[in-house]
Amino acid sequence: MDESWLARVPPDQMNDVRQAQATLNQAEDQVTRAKVSEEDGKRELKVARKEEKAAKASRDAAQSAVKAARESGQGEDPNAQQRLEQADAQLAAAKAQVAWRERVAATRKSLRTMRERERDVAKAELEQTRYQTLQQSGDVRAEKLNGQEFARKVDEAKQKAQQTQQVVENDLKQQREARAEWQKLDSQVQATGGSGR
Repeated sequence: MDESWLARVPPDQMNDVRQAQATLNQAEDQVTRAKVSEEDGKRELKVARKEEKAAKASRDAAQSAVKAARESGQGEDPNAQQRLEQADAQLAAAKAQVAWRERVAATRKSLRTMRERERDVAKAELEQTRYQTLQQSGDVRAEKLNGQEFARKVDEAKQKAQQTQQVVENDLKQQREARAEWQKLDSQVQATGGSGR
């Protein structure tokens, strides 16, 4: 439907169209915010992966120190063994943090998709509202349009949005579980005097 068709509709009959347009504008804003959040999640994941790499290097160094102490005939070096245990704990926490950040990134991606689906609903509802407003104003061009087609598009958009909502809820659950695991391991590192985050 051509938006210019609504130019003849009296302004006092345009309230529903203006409201539907405002809802679409808000949905567009939510999509933009979700995209920014998704990019932030990707950056946070990169940082976590670098920290995991550093923790692995630290663990490898501690393991080499324990091995060197054994091979030099000094026997077990309790300090080297303790550093290795701390490095193991830090590496486990770093890996858990990466797993959590991966879940965050996946959740933010599905959240962006959900926001896009919500925007699709708002677009379909705006088109339907324009059609109904044109019809109520008595414009004969509305007779050429298929009202059922507008309703079908709204229903279809709502179904897709609902399906995406379920994906987001599942992702959020997995994200919470991954965060809890990371926090548990990170707390253990903190308790043993390690330098976790």
